[in-house]
Amino acid sequence: MIKKYILSFLIFLFTCISFGYHAQVKQGLIIPKNPKIGLSLAGGGAKGFAHVGVLKMLDSLGVKVDYISGTSMGSIVGGMYAAGYSGKEIEAIIRETDFISLITAPTARTEKSFVDKSNDKYLFSVPVKDGKLNFLPKAISNGQRNIYLLKEIFRNVKDIEDFSKLPIPFMCIATNLETGKIKEFERGDIVQSIMASSAFPGLLDPVKINDSLYIDGAMTVNYPSRQLKEKGMDIVIGVDLNQGLQTREQLVSAAAIINQVIDFGIQRDTQLQYEYTDINIKPDLTGLGATSYDDKDKILRQGDIAAQKYLPWLQKLPQSPTRQVRARTNFLFSTSYNITTLKVTNNKIFNKDYIIGKMNLRLPQLLSYTQINSMLDKLYATGNYNLISYDIEENEGNYSLNLNVEEDTTRLFLKAGLHYDPTFRTGLLLNATFRRPIFNNSIASLDVVIGDKPRYYFNYFIDNGYIPGFGLYASGMTFNTKNQNGDDIESWSWIRNEAYIQSIWKDKYALGGGISHDYFKVKSIPTTEESHTYSINPYIFLKSDTRDDRSFPTRGIYLHSELKFLDIFGKIKTNRQIQSRTDLRINIPINTRLTNRIRGYSAFSIGEEISPFYNFRAGGIFDQNIHTFFQMPGYQFGQIQAKNLIILGDDLQVNVIKNVYATAHFYAAGAYDTFDLKQIFNFKYSSVGITLGYKTPAGQVKLNISKSIDKTPGIFSVVLGHWF
Repeated sequence: MIKKYILSFLIFLFTCISFGYHAQVKQGLIIPKNPKIGLSLAGGGAKGFAHVGVLKMLDSLGVKVDYISGTSMGSIVGGMYAAGYSGKEIEAIIRETDFISLITAPTARTEKSFVDKSNDKYLFSVPVKDGKLNFLPKAISNGQRNIYLLKEIFRNVKDIEDFSKLPIPFMCIATNLETGKIKEFERGDIVQSIMASSAFPGLLDPVKINDSLYIDGAMTVNYPSRQLKEKGMDIVIGVDLNQGLQTREQLVSAAAIINQVIDFGIQRDTQLQYEYTDINIKPDLTGLGATSYDDKDKILRQGDIAAQKYLPWLQKLPQSPTRQVRARTNFLFSTSYNITTLKVTNNKIFNKDYIIGKMNLRLPQLLSYTQINSMLDKLYATGNYNLISYDIEENEGNYSLNLNVEEDTTRLFLKAGLHYDPTFRTGLLLNATFRRPIFNNSIASLDVVIGDKPRYYFNYFIDNGYIPGFGLYASGMTFNTKNQNGDDIESWSWIRNEAYIQSIWKDKYALGGGISHDYFKVKSIPTTEESHTYSINPYIFLKSDTRDDRSFPTRGIYLHSELKFLDIFGKIKTNRQIQSRTDLRINIPINTRLTNRIRGYSAFSIGEEISPFYNFRAGGIFDQNIHTFFQMPGYQFGQIQAKNLIILGDDLQVNVIKNVYATAHFYAAGAYDTFDLKQIFNFKYSSVGITLGYKTPAGQVKLNISKSIDKTPGIFSVVLGHWF
């Protein structure tokens, strides 16, 4: 027995000497019998992942924690621990969460409406409110995605308003933005409180609770140990993320200087908090910062190492007879709720029917948190809301979904974009978007492109969701077609005006119909021979776009199918001309880096006297909607033409490294003036090529070399910026 004690003492002494341990445990610390244990978790952004190592150690020892306080990331991690998650479960959540995307990523493209998906062509958008341009937002993120994640994580304690009633009593620290005073959240909505505690200025919008605005608690108390002593805790274990101030050599940017100024107050308060911290665990986070989210593994490992240093002291703490320390098999399992009613508060512009339609909510409906988050993302993607929060309220076995919305009252937005492609050359896009110009659910947008090939687009649409909506569209553009040598042979001017109705089907498809007026003027090059015509054409259409990205999609489909009756008021009353066209692209992910994209274009004409203005044409690389023109790499723009056209293509896209893509492609096409089933797969034209692409915040950068499989030379193309 004596040998056992001597061995334990030697191990303890060696640990102290090796790690400088004496400096991190309060001098003369004596652990009383049956002490109350408090856990203080500091803020520090990504550095807060180190808290997990301490939590796992406490779990493995079965240490009973009586109270938790946390600031910023410490409030997130501490809140999860207080809600009943084990250290291993919290680690799994951290590993599976993309924190950078959580803050910076916009609404998923797949959740946007068909109208909103066309908005991915702008570099920036500037709201105009009260006659003023608001160039700078309040923060990078408004926290909408944080709500989705935290609501699901804390679903098991959603009905607990008094945080002292959680599995482990809990408080989190925030700062009142208007008074600069500390706010200790001990009751209320736990998700809202944690969001307030972690709303770092400039990164996340201030959080409004009741009539007050709150920001990150680090601005007042980043290491809340004193609060635990005031709660009567005998022993306070603290995880200290303070790394000291930066040197002048490190202060090389505006962001670094601003962070240094913020750290002045954090450093002073942290020094004061040491007085109330009995066991101060300080992970070695040298070279790591608040935004080191890509260094999860390293930070988590440093947390484990730091916790191990204090094992002799942590072993002396009392154990909990009840706390479950093993991880559940599925920590994000979502329980489903029978939602029978929807309640909406603070909605002054958009009524409940509009919200139900945009969410595709069918009451009553059995829904999980994941499904509710997806529905709300569709509503948020309309751009009509600054923030949408929610609760699920039980009522006699049924549940009510309660939404609290903050509507965006801005009506005018100015937008801009830049683009270059071989067809339209250089273009500067200027846009004015008007929300609610006539009806609350309507939007009007005017694009004007200044450059080598000026053009305009106007769209007005009343969006009724699943109920047919009405729209007006107008466009005008000029472009040149080329021969196989790349010489311009025709100059086209095309003006279109149309009215249409559109409805949504199964949340993925837009179907509708309308009538268009087309005017064409074609001038031969280099002669001055000119021809023009106009026609009125009714049409019906089916569209779908579930791609996750327009420029470099890895999954989803694109479909645009149209049946058009040509020139219904023309001179020819018999043998009416009908055209059908389909553009189908299917993206099939093979693995996380490899995607196979199958393309199919089909275009057929019925009627003997099809106007040459309506011949189908192929050639070039473009992604704009240009009359009857289809993409066909390896050939010049509009080089191939016929009354009927079939194009098949296959792209193999590889994500080489982050945001860098390489794509090999093969295309084959058949062009026929007379339709004959025997020659439908007689492909006269074919090409191969490769594209190197880079995804930037300003849009795509693509370099393409393609060659038709004949004696014509290859074609090198450059595409810059979003398509428009």
